[in-house]
Amino acid sequence: MKSQKNALKLLGLIMTVVLMLYHTDTFAQVLPEYSAFPVASIGLQGSTQGFGVQGSKSFARVFDFRAGFNTIPGFHIQYNDRFLQIFRASVYAIVDYQPLYGSNEWFGRKWFISAGAAYYFSNNIYRQGVGDVPNYYIYMSRFRPYIGTGLGNLHLFNDINIRLDMGYYIPTTAASSTYDGRATKVTSGLRGLLPGLNTGITVYFKF
Repeated sequence: MKSQKNALKLLGLIMTVVLMLYHTDTFAQVLPEYSAFPVASIGLQGSTQGFGVQGSKSFARVFDFRAGFNTIPGFHIQYNDRFLQIFRASVYAIVDYQPLYGSNEWFGRKWFISAGAAYYFSNNIYRQGVGDVPNYYIYMSRFRPYIGTGLGNLHLFNDINIRLDMGYYIPTTAASSTYDGRATKVTSGLRGLLPGLNTGITVYFKF
């Protein structure tokens, strides 16, 4: 309960910063067509981190600030003939930078790199047991720094654009499990990269 209250406070702080940026003339610029960022936007995101809402505000010509919320509300699959369920919900804040701002090349006008962080209300896996192995949970890192890259301001129609993201939320603590040894088995190697992987698309309305 305490962690959820702290996460809600963090979400409130992030949204307050977004509103301050939106209403601050210093940050309000009409960027040229070759910028990777809209002046401001609000949109829906679907990614490997879940589904959610994202808002953004550009500043200082080559930077963009984003904040949002993602969730996977008890998503479940059959894995090796056993039931697996994922519980994930997070808030995040990301700053994007466009290294090739002003380029006449298409890639230079759309490409950006990102850094930020996320806090997870929940980041758990429930796994059905088999034989002598009982059902168990795996609890993964809740605070995760983020690094990534992407393409922005991809026009869809009218004032509707698309942003593409590819990145990774880095774990800051080791996973734990209610059954010995399972956290290491499920989160090691390539399987260990999956919880932090972020590949997503945001469809947004630009202001």
